Amino acid sequence: MEKQHAILATAGHIDHGKSALVKALTGNDPDRLPEEQQRGITIDLGFAHLELPEFSLGIVDVPGHQDFVKNMVAGVGAVDLALLVVAADDGWMPQTEEHLQILSYLGATRGVVALTKADLVDDCSDRVEEIRNQLANSPLADIPIIPTSAYKGEGLNELKEALNRAAQIMPAHADCGQPRLAVDRVFSLQGIGTIATGTLTGGIIKQGQSIKAFPPGKTSRIRSVQSHNQGKNHAFPGTRTALSLSELTREELPRGATLTLPELSDTTQTIDVYLERSPRLPTDSTSLRNDTRVRVHHGSGHWPARLVLMEGKTLEPGEKQLAQLRLEKPVCIWAGDRIVIRNWPETATLAGGRVLEAHAKNKNLRTNAQKTFLKQRAEHHTNASKWIQSQINRDGVGKRGDILKPSHFFPTEIQAAVDDMIASNELVQVGQWIVKINIWNNLRTQCAKEIDKEHQEHPERIGLALEQLRPIVGKVFGEQNLFEELIADLEASGFKRHQTHIANSKHKPELPAHLRDSGERIQKALQGEDPPARKNFDSNPTVRAALQFLVDTGEVIDVGPELVLSANQYNRLKLVVKQHLRKHGQATASELRKAMETTRRILIPVLEKMDRDGLTARRGDVRVLRKQD
Repeated sequence: MEKQHAILATAGHIDHGKSALVKALTGNDPDRLPEEQQRGITIDLGFAHLELPEFSLGIVDVPGHQDFVKNMVAGVGAVDLALLVVAADDGWMPQTEEHLQILSYLGATRGVVALTKADLVDDCSDRVEEIRNQLANSPLADIPIIPTSAYKGEGLNELKEALNRAAQIMPAHADCGQPRLAVDRVFSLQGIGTIATGTLTGGIIKQGQSIKAFPPGKTSRIRSVQSHNQGKNHAFPGTRTALSLSELTREELPRGATLTLPELSDTTQTIDVYLERSPRLPTDSTSLRNDTRVRVHHGSGHWPARLVLMEGKTLEPGEKQLAQLRLEKPVCIWAGDRIVIRNWPETATLAGGRVLEAHAKNKNLRTNAQKTFLKQRAEHHTNASKWIQSQINRDGVGKRGDILKPSHFFPTEIQAAVDDMIASNELVQVGQWIVKINIWNNLRTQCAKEIDKEHQEHPERIGLALEQLRPIVGKVFGEQNLFEELIADLEASGFKRHQTHIANSKHKPELPAHLRDSGERIQKALQGEDPPARKNFDSNPTVRAALQFLVDTGEVIDVGPELVLSANQYNRLKLVVKQHLRKHGQATASELRKAMETTRRILIPVLEKMDRDGLTARRGDVRVLRKQD
């Protein structure tokens, strides 16, 4: 049975032994830079791999110095387990606290505290109690605390066991068809090309697959895949992954870039978020003010942005509020992603949050509809049905294949939620759209009333012009075009479309009184086998109006400029032509005239109309059936 995968990230104050502990656990030194080894401090991210009885852990070792917190955040963006490191001789320190707050903002709830350098103190019990008190009221309040010594190798087996137990309660990574890799390291190898590494989330990624990188916004092909230092045909979510990429240079692809499928790579510069400031911040912490320039940390990157609070002028420690972040550069961010906010000088972590709408609009932030939308998502951040409901309540409609895509919800979860909402008569699916059922029913009722009103006021007309319904649909759905879906629904509900008009299927147009005599004379004249030429019905406006009415209602067929026929006669002639051609395969005009028992004056216009209508096709001197029906 293949082991499950997970990502473990270290956290903690500088010089508390994070890298030494990783080396003792794995045998690999995560400090890969010469400067790190010379100075004895971690500056950038380091990586290692640890095999546990049931899990394969990719380890990201982060720097503890306050000057490199931006690198620390880049390493914990997709963490499954936190390894919070506290030295027994120093205890809880400022960067320990800031790292804990960052982990909390990013949703970390599982992990282990490694109490390092335990060999330097006689008794660790006081330090364990101190750490437990510091963890109180945090998402990691109940994680185990394991005394260790990397120098003497003490406590390492107990630490591994604790990590294995923590991983057992972690939800398994699943392939939800939305692979994404936040690039945290880029380098090139001779003969191989550009290599990008990062933590893979959301889905499987395969060798030979096309992938888009943003920045720079270019599509590339995956030449090869490595996971945990082994060549693979594909990599699974929850693994440290290295991809060899074609058509991308090392200079083009920075840390912080996102690699994902081309169809999931849309970028944004405006996101609506639910922000929170930790209640653990000191009471004298600087207020987070409206219209402040901040740095938004997401995945392995960070970008400048302007903060706009929805209500009030400040966000204080312990407070939560809806807000908008207006980024200065396009970024690939999805709905449901977590972010961390740091100040512009990069000296303090200010807040964290969750993205509620990835493609937001500046002007909509403080509208009542948007407030309701965001509050519902903030209150139910793990409920796909509530997120779908929030969008349909605001917009009235959504395209089923695009709803919540991409997001932190699984596609199967989204589709199941939509199916349940349709089954409960909350939504209705019309074509490729899902619509709030009361909105759709009200629109359909309104349009039906307009059609019936047209019948009452103008019984002589074939129905209501379709273009008179289009503005009604546009008023309800705005830019979304559901006009054809509405007409199709009406046709399935007792209405009939007549090319450019629509009518109740029971409606039969009636000649108005002033046209009745002329209409009856036309109908009588067309009953004979040799009907008069069309010019005979052009004597005055009343006769012309009566003829047009009969053509519109289908009682008279407009054969051509010189001929009209009763519908019965035309349909009889059409049936004769179809039967003759089915039997003989082809026929000349003379042969068809004999079969139709009519004159050439009638024959030629009738055959030309059948050609125009697609029933017959002329091939030289003969005609054949164009389509069988």
